[in-house]
Amino acid sequence: MSLYDELVSIVGEKYCTDKDYICVAYSRGLDPCLPEIIPQIVLRPDSTEQVVEIVQVANKYTTSIVPRGGGCGLMGGSKPISKECIVVDLTRMDKILDIDEDNKTVTVQCGINWSRLNAVLFDKGYYTGNMGPGSGLNASIGGGLSHHSGGGGGCAKYGKCSENCVGLEVVLGTGKVITLGSQENIYVKKPFQRLGLGPDLMGIFLGDNGTMGVKTTATLKIFPKPPYFSGKTYLLEEKPYENTRDMVLEMMKKGWSKSLGIYDYFFTPPPSVLGIATDNLIKTWDNITGGVIFYVTEAFDERVLERNSELLEGIAKKYSTRELGPSVEEGNITDWFYGEQGHWQVYHSLLSLTSPDNFACTTEVMVPIAQLSKILHMLDEWEEEKIDDLFEADAFSGVSHVVMLPHNSCYIGGGLTASSDEDLKEDVIKLWKEQFELLLHHGAVLYMCGQIGSQVLVDSRIYNPQFYTFFTQIKDIVDPNHIISPGKFKF
Repeated sequence: MSLYDELVSIVGEKYCTDKDYICVAYSRGLDPCLPEIIPQIVLRPDSTEQVVEIVQVANKYTTSIVPRGGGCGLMGGSKPISKECIVVDLTRMDKILDIDEDNKTVTVQCGINWSRLNAVLFDKGYYTGNMGPGSGLNASIGGGLSHHSGGGGGCAKYGKCSENCVGLEVVLGTGKVITLGSQENIYVKKPFQRLGLGPDLMGIFLGDNGTMGVKTTATLKIFPKPPYFSGKTYLLEEKPYENTRDMVLEMMKKGWSKSLGIYDYFFTPPPSVLGIATDNLIKTWDNITGGVIFYVTEAFDERVLERNSELLEGIAKKYSTRELGPSVEEGNITDWFYGEQGHWQVYHSLLSLTSPDNFACTTEVMVPIAQLSKILHMLDEWEEEKIDDLFEADAFSGVSHVVMLPHNSCYIGGGLTASSDEDLKEDVIKLWKEQFELLLHHGAVLYMCGQIGSQVLVDSRIYNPQFYTFFTQIKDIVDPNHIISPGKFKF
C-alpha cells in the first residue's frame, strides 16, 4: 500500500484527499505574505485513535505532519513549511465530552471552536473565562492552547487560555498517547487540577505552536458567568501612551480584577482611532482624535458592581480627556463588546483598516505594563526611521490595539500592513523580521510564534544557549524523527 492508501484506510476516502484544488486551501492561514506551500495530503480524523494511526504511518514513511485547527493564525502557525507533508485538519474532532459542574471543568476534543463551546456553556450559566483569541468564532481550542491565546475576551481577568487548562491528551511524535494533569494519577477519574503530581510537564505542550505533539482533548476550567456588568469608554487626547499606562497601574494598585472585577481593558492608539473614524467603521467614533480606552467590569451583586464602577470611573477620569458615552450613540462600545459578544468581532474593524488588496504582518508581543509607553514610542520611532524602506515595500507600520493581562503585563497587537504585490513580499518579510527583532531585543516576548516568529526567535539569538539546547533535547524525546511541524523554532 502507498502512503495515501494507508491514510485512506484510517479515515476513509471522504476525509482524505490529495487533490490540488482542496489541498491548496490548506497552503496558508491568515498569513498570505508567507510562501504558500500546498501539502501533499490533507486528512480529517475524528478521534484520538485515528490521530495515533496517522502519526504511526507518517513515521513509517518519514513524512512530516502539520496539525491544523481553525487556520486562523497570523504568523504561519497552521500552514506547511515544506512541500512533502500531511496536514491533519482536526476540526472534525469537535465534541464536548463532559461538562463537570461539580469540578467546574469542561472536557472537549481540541478541534471545537471557542464560540461554539461557549454558546453551550452560556446556556448553563458558565463560560471559559478567557474566550480564546480574537478569532474565536472559528479558532479551535487546540490552536489557542498552542499559542497561549488571550485576546478574544476576558484576558484582563483570567489571563491567557493556557493558564486555565487542567487536563490535556497529546499524541506524541512516536504515536504514543500521554495524558497530563491530575489524571497522571491513574485513580483520578476526572481532571480537576493541573499541578500536584511532580513537575508541570503539561507546560511543554502549551504554547508549543504544534511542535511537541498533536493535542486531541483538553480540559479547561469553567466559571459561573456573573449576571451584572458595566463598561466605560474614554478619549485620551494628551499623552495617550503615558496616561493609559498610568491609568492601568493605578487600577492595579486598587486590586484590578480580584477587587474591581475588571474583565477586559483595551487601548486603541491614535492612528488606529483615526483610521476607524475616517472609514466610519465605528460610527460613533467619528470626529474624535486621540487614543481610546474601554474597560468592562462584571459582578455577581449589583451593589458591588456599582461600587467598583465608581472607583474605576474616578481613576479613568483622572487620566482621560472625556468620556465617550455613556450610551452607544455617544461612543461607548462596551454594551456591544460584552453584552452582545462583540469581543470576537472587535478586531474586524481594525483589520478592515487594510484595503482588500493588503494583508497584515503582525508582530504581536507581550511587555510589562510599566514599559508600555516606552515600547509604543520606540515603534513610532522605528516607523519614522524606516519610512523610506516602508514606502519602497508599499507597507505601513503601526499598533492596532493593546490588551491588558492580569498582574503586570499587556499584549501589543502591532506590525505591518502591506500590499499583495508578489514582487515586494521579500522586502516586506525583511521588515517584518526586523520589527520582531527590535521588540525582542527590547525585552518583549511573543504572544504567538507560528512559522516566522519561532524562526526569528532562533535567528535573532535571543535565546539563552542552555535553554535552546534543552528545548531541542525535549523535542528529540517527544518527536525523535521530527515529523511534527518541522521548521518551527528551526527544528
